[in-house]
Amino acid sequence: MRRRSFLTLTGAGLTALVAPASSAAAAAVAAGPRIRVLDTLPGGNGQVHALGRAGLAGGSSANVPVYWTGRTVHRVPFPAGYGFGTGEVRAVNRHGLMAGTVLFPGPGHAVGFSYRRGWRTARILPNSLTANGVNDHGRIVGTGENHTAYVWHRTAVERELPSSSPFAHVTSAVGINNAGTVVGTDTNGAVVWPGGTAGPAQRLMPTELPEGVSYAPAAVDDHGRIVGSAGDFFSDSQYETYWDAPYTADGVRVPGLPGYYDEGYFRAVSPTTGLVVGGAPTSFGSPPGYPPGTAEFWTGTGPIRALPRLQEDGDADAFAAADDGRVGGCAVRDDVLKPVIWTGVR
Repeated sequence: MRRRSFLTLTGAGLTALVAPASSAAAAAVAAGPRIRVLDTLPGGNGQVHALGRAGLAGGSSANVPVYWTGRTVHRVPFPAGYGFGTGEVRAVNRHGLMAGTVLFPGPGHAVGFSYRRGWRTARILPNSLTANGVNDHGRIVGTGENHTAYVWHRTAVERELPSSSPFAHVTSAVGINNAGTVVGTDTNGAVVWPGGTAGPAQRLMPTELPEGVSYAPAAVDDHGRIVGSAGDFFSDSQYETYWDAPYTADGVRVPGLPGYYDEGYFRAVSPTTGLVVGGAPTSFGSPPGYPPGTAEFWTGTGPIRALPRLQEDGDADAFAAADDGRVGGCAVRDDVLKPVIWTGVR
């Protein structure tokens, strides 16, 4: 099997262009995406996994849940007994409510949590193992014990998400949009729980797959577009894929970046503008014989494009997208994985 590496861009970093004074907006577009590094906790590493309104981001640093205001990093505070576990902030809504997962010592299992700036500590979600998404209405989605998935509101279970059949059980619930549509997987494959419904999960198409082929949904936007990837175990390939509501058509594969050996992942989509981000690793070898892995973006039309990296031979990946053209992720510099935000991504 291939190694699964972090990713980076295939071209040199972009610099500002001198633009006519009559068009500041045109200058920003012409300059292209720019990358900036955020502060970290001692140890120097980190990843951005969530973007709220401008100036607020969430993720991990030194392998613990953190958030950023501007470039400044803050550790998420936890109640006694939870404060030294590893984990990350996985999502943040436009009101600043965060959701994530922490693995704490002692019992040695993970729990989901919510947090907002100004709270004394994070709030542990009941019956949770993970918390992976939050919408602007404060609904949080994730998984629980005994192969369950839940929607939480505040600190209470609001809904249990049933699998697609009585013979399957839920294995993940990874994203929720403002209509309440939830995406995830069960033992039958990739599934969606459409907003406004209360029945079992609906399988994403096609439901009859060749042996070794599987789908991994990652996120859903407010138009109902689901993004993720399609994997082929026998060819060891992974392809960027999306589905559109009402989910009665097969998933659509988007051609990946040239030179990345049939391996690419859509990991996030902006709420309303259709900006999709992810990564394409290099799995067969390392530079200079092979390109470094790359963070990538797709606007819904045209080809997938690469994002700038911090150094020529350093990997990068992208995990979050905002409507204003910000993208959150990580990039290697001097052998250290740095939390980064790209701006001007269009």
